[in-house]
Parts: sequence; structure tokens; C-alpha cells
Amino acid sequence: MKKPANRNVQIDLRRLRSWANEFASYRHSVSEDRIRDWIGQFKEYPNLAARVLDCIDFFTHDQITGAFRSVLRGLEGWSIDEKNRHGTWRFIAYSASAGESGDSMLHKFRHANDLAGKKYNELFIHRSDILREGLGRNDTVVLIDDFAGSGEQACDSWSQQFGELLADVGHTYLVTVAACPLAVRQIADKTSLELVPHFHLTEADNVFSSDCRYFNSTEKRVLLDFCKRADRNEPRGHGKCGLLVVFAHSCPNNSIPVLRKSNRNWEGLFRRYN
Repeated sequence: MKKPANRNVQIDLRRLRSWANEFASYRHSVSEDRIRDWIGQFKEYPNLAARVLDCIDFFTHDQITGAFRSVLRGLEGWSIDEKNRHGTWRFIAYSASAGESGDSMLHKFRHANDLAGKKYNELFIHRSDILREGLGRNDTVVLIDDFAGSGEQACDSWSQQFGELLADVGHTYLVTVAACPLAVRQIADKTSLELVPHFHLTEADNVFSSDCRYFNSTEKRVLLDFCKRADRNEPRGHGKCGLLVVFAHSCPNNSIPVLRKSNRNWEGLFRRYN
């Protein structure tokens, strides 16, 4: 979570333009007018809304690419030169069904690491290909996704889709751009995956946590009331993660609902769907 401006900083054209420029690569338009409208929903608390925007960790396409490049370089036994690799390596989208974020992240991962050429095609397989690959104890499978928030989806995918298929593989990594402490704990306890995020979030990234010092108790209470208006079922975000995290391609459901929910009671700034 980034440090916000002081509470008395004016919401002027320069500040609006700064937010619009920062969020310009989001998949749906985040214009100055839409930012004004979003802040207006906070009624007499525009400063609170502004400081929430200040704190957002926005991951651009370039940052995602850089994260995937850095993580792969750090995995023991990997080399782009097949002669220097330790065992057989395979890369798979960590998706339970077609069209999930893991599919698009696998594409980004491949290009980020200069593996887009045809000669690297055998490295990238589908879940249905795992058994016929005959992978064993000296081999490595790297599963790719963008984010691990609560860890719930990752654990479900492991138990329902991937666990049995990868039981005989020596090393199984889950590579993400970022991950929360809750996901780290859940995935370690419930799977055989080694989670390897580039960015490690902390409890201080939960806006409602006592570890978050950028908002006082009154501000957190008011913000929670607005979040209940946006989503009364999960006002702290999925898994109660309370995040202010947005990716250029989507806003995770672990982020607070005022950022992403659109319904008759609220219009989120970072729409997840059309």
C-alpha cells in the first residue's frame, strides 16, 4: 500500500489528472470525470476517497511482465538453455477452467521470458497433458497466475484439478505477481505447491487491519460503511483481505468492493466486468 497525501491536500485538477494517468492502462476507462463521480459517492468524505486512491497499488502490464521475468530467473535449476536445465520443465496456466486469469498470465509469462518462439512450444502444456508427459522426481512444473489473495481458489484448484496429476513431480511452483500473507499460509498448509510471488503483501496492506496506519479508526469505520453499501456480503473484500490492489487487466475480489463493485447502490471505479 502506497503512502497517501496528507488529509488537508486539495482535490484539484492536478491531483485528478495524476490519478487518471496512473490508472490509464486499466481495461475499462478511468477518466477524470469518472474519478470525480466515484469520489462524489463518498458525500461529505471526499478526502477519505482521495486518500484511498492515493494508496492503491496499481500493477501495470510492464510491472507484471517484469515480475514474471524476475521470478523465473530466481527458480533453482532453470535455464533458457535446455542443456543447462535440471530435469524437464513445464509451464501451465493455473486455471480451473478456460478463460480465467491464469490463461492470460501464461501468455504474458511466456513473452516476458523470451519463450515465445516455436522451439519453446513443448515447455507450455495444458492440464490435460500432464499425465502423458511422464514427469517425475527430477522434473519441475511451474503454474502461473496473477495473484493469490485468500489462497482459497488456489487450494481448491489444487485439490480438485491439479493435486493428483502432479503428485509424482519433484518440484511444483505457483508463480504469481503478488500474494497476501493469508494465501501464503493457506497454500503452504493445504497443497504441495511452493508459492513464489514477486511482490509480498503484508498485514499492513489490509486497510481495515490495525497494522495499517494510514487511516485512523474513524476513517476505517466510515470506509467500511461505504463498502457495505457496495457489497453487504463481503464488505472487506473476499477473505476479508481489505486490499487496495488493482491490476491493469482486472481488480481482484480481495480488494475492497468500493473499488470494483457496480450495482444499483454503487458504481466502482475499476469495473471487473462489462
